[in-house]
Amino acid sequence: MPVIKTAKYGELTAVEVCKELKVQSPKDAKALADAKEIAYKEGFYGGTMIIGDFKGESVQEAKSKVRAQLIERGLAVAYAEPENLVVSRSADECIVALMDQWYLDYGEPTWRAQTEKCVSWTRLCLLY
Repeated sequence: MPVIKTAKYGELTAVEVCKELKVQSPKDAKALADAKEIAYKEGFYGGTMIIGDFKGESVQEAKSKVRAQLIERGLAVAYAEPENLVVSRSADECIVALMDQWYLDYGEPTWRAQTEKCVSWTRLCLLY
């Protein structure tokens, strides 16, 4: 279903860009990467919304409004993901995941008390 219209490619930007670059299959990785970049730039900088609450607005103006509206209605969550490999300072490959919490707060009293209780119980069991 078309959502954005551009002056250069019409309502099916991705299809038209793939035709222009002569993409033949999903195995055309380089051509597909180029097509994606062209389509995204053309849509964002030259596109107009053709459906929804922001119909007629430029994509540049509407993007943040659509995002806010979807989050407000509980239909989306804020999420960002790296496009390339992420490597830590220790040269380990990182796996990115959407989580409510990344780090444990070891000083948080309730969690710490529960953990210490489990550790004490485990030590006691190991003694016998």
